[in-house]
Parts: sequence; C-alpha cells; structure tokens
Amino acid sequence: MTVGNYDLWDRKRPPVQETQGVVSANGSRDTLEMDEQEDRGQWGSKWEFILSCVGLSVGLGNVWRFPYLAYENGGAAFVIAYLILQFLIGKPMYFMELVMGQFSGKGPTSVWNMNPSAKGIGISMMLISLVVAIYYNVIMAYTLFYFFSSMQATLPWTECQPEWYSLGCVEQTTKNIPYCSYNMTENELLYTNQSRPCRCFENSTFHQSSYFSQFDFNCTNTTWKGDKPVAVAQLFFEKDVIEKTETLAADKMGPPLWRLALCLLLSWIIVVCCLIKGVKSSGKVVYFTATFPYVILLILLVRGATLDGAIDGVIYFIVPEWSKLLDLKVWVAAAGQMFFSLSVSFGGIIMFGSYNKFKNNVYGDAMLIAVMDVVTSLIAGFVIFTTFGGMAKNIGVEVQDVAKSGYGLAFVAYPEALSQLPVSQLWAVLFFFMLFTLGLDSEFALLETFLTCIQDEFPSTRKYKSYMCVGMGIICFFLALPCVTPAGDYVVTIMDHFGADFSVLFVAACECVAVMWVYGAPRFMRDVEYMLGYPPRPKYYWLFCWVVCAPILISLLFVYRMVQYTPLKISDGVEYPEYAQTIGWILTCFFMCPIPIFFIYKFITAEGPPLERLRTITRPNDSWGPNDGSDKYALSPPQREGKYGIDNPSHM
Repeated sequence: MTVGNYDLWDRKRPPVQETQGVVSANGSRDTLEMDEQEDRGQWGSKWEFILSCVGLSVGLGNVWRFPYLAYENGGAAFVIAYLILQFLIGKPMYFMELVMGQFSGKGPTSVWNMNPSAKGIGISMMLISLVVAIYYNVIMAYTLFYFFSSMQATLPWTECQPEWYSLGCVEQTTKNIPYCSYNMTENELLYTNQSRPCRCFENSTFHQSSYFSQFDFNCTNTTWKGDKPVAVAQLFFEKDVIEKTETLAADKMGPPLWRLALCLLLSWIIVVCCLIKGVKSSGKVVYFTATFPYVILLILLVRGATLDGAIDGVIYFIVPEWSKLLDLKVWVAAAGQMFFSLSVSFGGIIMFGSYNKFKNNVYGDAMLIAVMDVVTSLIAGFVIFTTFGGMAKNIGVEVQDVAKSGYGLAFVAYPEALSQLPVSQLWAVLFFFMLFTLGLDSEFALLETFLTCIQDEFPSTRKYKSYMCVGMGIICFFLALPCVTPAGDYVVTIMDHFGADFSVLFVAACECVAVMWVYGAPRFMRDVEYMLGYPPRPKYYWLFCWVVCAPILISLLFVYRMVQYTPLKISDGVEYPEYAQTIGWILTCFFMCPIPIFFIYKFITAEGPPLERLRTITRPNDSWGPNDGSDKYALSPPQREGKYGIDNPSHM
C-alpha cells in the first residue's frame, strides 16, 4: 500500500533507528512483540471465531425483545426499518470494528494507538462491558432457576398458591373467566368478600381452581369483580422467584435471596471455567453453545406451527402497518434493537477480531454474521408468535393479550405457553437451557473484553490470565448480589436503562467520528485493502455509510433519546425514587466521561500551539501498525503527510 514513493506498511526491515527506539540492531523488539502476541492467544480455527461472533450477536434480545418490538411497531414495517438500519449502520459498524481489531491485533483500549486522543472510547467500552456482564449474569441466573424448576412433576407456574388468590391469581385454563366476590365459611373460618377464579352457573354453583377442586361453593348475591386477573406465571416470577418488593426504598432492599444467589454463583462458575484459558477455552465451548439454540428454536418452530391458532400469531407478527414507517418511534425502536443485538460499541467485536489471523477474510465473516443475526431474529419471532397464537386460541383471548416484552416474554408469557404443550416439563427444560446458552456466549464476550483490555495495557499480566479470570468472577459475583435481593429487579432495570442505552449511543457516535473523520476514511480503507488484498466492494457504499450515515444517524438518535427521556416508572404513575434516578445518571456519566477526560488530558499535556497539539494527539503513535509480523517502526514525516486524517487536514 503506497502513498507517493512510500510504502505505508513496509515489510522490509528498516535501518537501525536508535533515536526511535523501535527496532534494535539485533531485532530484540521484534522478538518481544512476537512473544507478547503468542502469549495473547489466537482462535484455534476460523469457526471458533465465527461461532463466537454469532453467539455474541445472537443473544437473549433476539428471543425476548425482537418479536415483541416487531409486533408493537407494525409487524413487517418494523422488520423493514430494522433491515434498513442494519444496512446503513449495523453492518458497516460491525465490519469496521472487526477490521480495527484484526488489523491491529489489539483490544478496545490499545486499538486507539490509531488515534491516541480517542483512547477514552476504549475505556468506556471496557466499563460498559463490565457493568453489563454483572447484571446480564443475573438474568442468566433467572434462567437457571427456571431450568431447575422445570424438573418438577408439576410446573410451579401453573398453579396458584393459596396466598396469591387475594392478588387476583388466575390459572391459564381459566384466564378468560371473570372473578366472583362472595362470602363463605370454610373449616369454621369466615371469609368475607373473597375473590377467586370461578364459573357461575344458573344454579348459582361455581367450581374453584384446581387447588380447591374438591369443594363446591354456593354463590349468593354474586357480583363480578372488575379487577384485572393476574396470570399465575407472573405471580410466580414476582412472588416466588425474585420476591419483588413494592418500592425501591433503601430499607426494603433486604438480603440476597439464597436460591437466586446460588443460581448466580453457579452461573459465574460456569462462565469462569469456560473462560479460564481465554479464547483458547471459550472457542471450544461455542461449538455447542452457539449451535444448540438453533436446534431448539427449530424444534419449537415445528411444534408451534402445528398448534391450532398458530396462523393468528403469525399474522400479528408479519402483517405490516405501513403507516408505522412514518413514525419516528418505530425507527428509534429498530435502531435500539440493532445496537442491542449486534453488540456494536461494546468492545466485544473489536476484541474478537483482535484474536484473528491477520489475513483472515473478515469481510465475508462480517457479512455472514450480520445475516445470521437477522435470520435468527426472524426465526425467534415465528417461534414466539406461533406459540402465542396457539395459546390465545386455547384460552379464548386475543394474541395481544398474551404478548409481553422483556422479562414478561421470557419468564411469564412463554412459560405459560410451554405449560400447555404435551410433556411440558421437557419443553420447559429445553427452552430455559437454550436461554442460558444464548446468554452464556454474550457473557463470554463481555467479561473477556474487560480482561483483554487489562492484558493489552499491561502485557505482563497475561501470564496470570487464569488467576485474573477467577478473580474477576469472584468480584463480579459479589457486585451482582444486590441484583438478587427483593429489590434486585429495580437495580437491574437501572443498570440496563442507564448503563447500556444512552452510553452506548454516545460511544458509538464518538467511535465513528474518531475513526472515519479523524483517523480518516481513506486511510482506513487503505488499511483494509492492505490486510485483505482488495478493497471492500462496493467501495463508495462503505465510505458513505462510515462517513455520513453512521455518525449522523447515531448522533440524531442519541439527541432524540435525551430529548424524549421519561423517568423510569415502578408502575403506572409511580416513578423511581429520586435517589435511584440520580444513581442512574451518575452511572451514565461514569461511562461517558472517560471520552472527554482523556481527550482533554492528551491536549493539555501535548506541546506547541493549539492546532499543533490537536494534530499531535490525533496522529497514530509509533506502535500503530498491521498485526502481520512486519516491522512496526515509526513512520517517516513524508509517510505521515501522505496519510489522511486530521494530522493532514488538507486531505480531509
């Protein structure tokens, strides 16, 4: 790759450069760099890399978030918006991050040798990944809890407990039955104005749910209760699994719930064991964890398609409301799902790319992974809504009455649907094990991103990789304990809303500007061509998306989210306490502040006039170069001037 008469990444050994201190006469620096790279590790095969990327991109969000967002935002209209944003933002950014990691062989922090002023972006990615890893494993602990609960003779979310009737508990077989209020005497105890699911017949006799099936009660002066019934699966999740408190008051936090704490501990033990050798060990695990979910999804898809009423669910999922494409909220929802799904700007993609061989065809890999992400989301959508269609038909309600989002989909609506299938315990075990494996792949990437950043900044720590992994697992377990208290659901919501929402958009916008506007898109394109041997085609599509679409659209999305921000709510009309909102915004600032802080620090410590300082801190440093075993000696001044970016504004 040449500029003028100079080869930017000359493979030939240059003359001894004592002043630069980069290459010694005996080539000792080369040996040091190669030793460090060997200690750093590489993927055992191309498939380990691809499956790890698929596991990162295809996570819990594809199963519990994408289907509901599609239904809520116009069905196929949402899918179209999602595909357009994938084409303009998601795929280009995914490819960009893979190139950054593979070209340099560095993780999210050290890769910014390309633009030292932007190192704060890598720090932000590292911090976001750590915090998300902490609460993400809590959700995985939920899936383990349900996994073990599914092995009982009777699924525990199918029967109301006695103390739940006063809360409006109703089992799925009577979900369409209104409530009766009545007075009764049972075992010489007087129950006044009680309410339980019942059927009132002409003779004023009604039959209780299965728990009281041995009794017949006479309804006198029966009146229909107007309160909305509460599904037993929802009460099981809120009252038995997470034991959710009514408020987020500090004195209501309570101690960790021992059953969830044990599930959390088991989840962290599994994660640490799989990551104990870094990508060398996790790369072997993904052969199972990245493929098993597809097997289960396909089995559930076939089973769901055979249910009576499945077509009703499919119609709700795919029938487009074209007017929704004119609604900005639909595009915002699609963009949010795109970031959530592909995991761009979390650092994991850069980290995975950095363990690749230099000549790996990262272009084809990026295209394959982006397609797999979309296909998986669509398959999950059909799985969810064929099942919900059958469930709605069975209990005599509309599909929208059983469709929920987030926790509600994974731990309320779908468990209800599974309980209606023959051999429901088997389907429940498979489903929740699938959810756990989906989360496991993402958790690998989140924790490994943090560890890679530390090891890249301090190479001497690589010899203690296993100890660092165990140590971080222990620390993260204890940091996650507040998330498994009775108020833990609120804590997880705050961490997710403030930690992985505004912050990621801000980081993504800064990342695009730092790479494509400062380092320079033409310079970046030449790096790609040097690494692959050919430029990505079509060239101007990539340049247009990198330089114009991605930074501008992401910035607009960030501004829109800030302007349209509404406080988190515990329930209708009840907002989170002010102290909780404050903690959330502090968390957001904690993630975003490294970017301006590092830039200001670099600028202040640089020498010369302001413009010269700006050029100095945005110019690639001496250690930036290709990770192909060639000499990474400092570029001569003419070579620097031949490169594009802010260090040579005339070429911008």
